[in-house]
Formats: sequence, structure tokens, C-alpha cells
Amino acid sequence: MIKNNKITIGILGGMGPYASLSFLKKLLDLTEAKKDWEHLRIILDNNPHIPSRTRAFLYNEESPVEGMIESCQKLVNYPVDIILLPCNSATYFLPYVQPQINIPIISIVEATCKSLNNKVSNGARIIVWGGVITYTAQLYKSQLQQFGYEYVEMDENDSKIVFNFIEEIKLNNNQVDIDRIKLHIKNTLHKYNCSNIILGCSEFGCIIDQLSQYPLIDSDTEYAKYVIELMKNNV
Repeated sequence: MIKNNKITIGILGGMGPYASLSFLKKLLDLTEAKKDWEHLRIILDNNPHIPSRTRAFLYNEESPVEGMIESCQKLVNYPVDIILLPCNSATYFLPYVQPQINIPIISIVEATCKSLNNKVSNGARIIVWGGVITYTAQLYKSQLQQFGYEYVEMDENDSKIVFNFIEEIKLNNNQVDIDRIKLHIKNTLHKYNCSNIILGCSEFGCIIDQLSQYPLIDSDTEYAKYVIELMKNNV
């Protein structure tokens, strides 16, 4: 039971829209609520017009920071008490956004890495499936190492396959070739001798129910669990 469901949660969504919807559903599904009023109060700004995080990172095109700050400020003014950002790639820009916002923005990367405690053996080799920014900037590396895990980097060809999976889910998450994704999961675990794969892109949260037989850590699911625990502890 959540001790304090009077806290209002803001979600900066739209990156992408279906991933945000999937994350919202996880928050609802994972909350131990028997009545409507036992759920969390949630304000979602589903803003798909924030400039591309990947294009800003790769080609120095328009930065998403201004748009992220604008949406966060609107959530603050609602008001909300904390802000969630269910987009791994956008986490790269948090150091530029958080100083402009006077309430906490919770990192999905940090929450996911913290969730590994008591789930994955210390020292385990872990690989991350993520988008271009998550892969290139190694968003998970320092956090995984801090918590005692070995960060394993995929080669460029395998990472491009993952990038394509993400784009396919974005475009048509109801008709993704799940068997092809399953095969690449098996190949990844074997090739890199890893115990687990972190799904470090919120788009994978849209299809995680179809991949339950594999040792996957879904960042979206762990993020939702982390936030719910915060609320249970009356944060």
C-alpha cells in the first residue's frame, strides 16, 4: 500500500509517445491498489515535439534541452512533486535540465542500476541494449560499475541491429518481428558471455511481456517499481 498517494507525479513523455503510454500502464499495473483512489496522481505531458535527442547528439542539430525545460516547468507549475523521464536517451541531457528545475527529476538509468541489487550477482557481466546515445555515451557504464557489475560493450554491428529494433517498435509496435528479437537476445547472451541484458530503451517496454523467458532487465519496469517504492516510503 502506498503511504502517500497525495504526492503528484509528473511525467515528461512523448519520447516516444507509445513508450510513455506503456510506462504509465506499468505504473498503474504495479501499484497495489484495490480502489481507484489508491492509485497515484499522475500528470503526463506527452510532448512529441521536443527535438530529436539522437540528431542533436550526432549532428549537433537543435537541442532538446529547451523543450525539456519548458515541459518540466509546466509540470512544476501544475504543480507536481517529482518528475519522471521514461526515456533513456533523454537522460543524457539531464545535467543541463535539472539545474533549471527546482524539484527532482528521477533518472531511469540510476533507478534501473539500483534495481539489480538482490537480482543479479555482484560482478556479473551485463550488456545494455539501447539507442544511439545510450550506446555511444555509455550511459549505464559508470552506474553499473559503481554497483559492482561489469559493463560489456557490444560491437558496432550488433548495436545497429538493436537500433533497428527500436525504430521498428516506434513505427509499428503491434507487428514487430518478435522471433527475430528473441534470436538476437540469445545470440547476444552467448556471444558476449553475459548473464543479463538491460533493455535500456523505453520502446522495449512496449513488448517486454513477450520476452519474459529471457534474463532481461527492463528499464521501464524497474523505473516504475522504483518510483512506487519511493511513494511507499512516503518520499
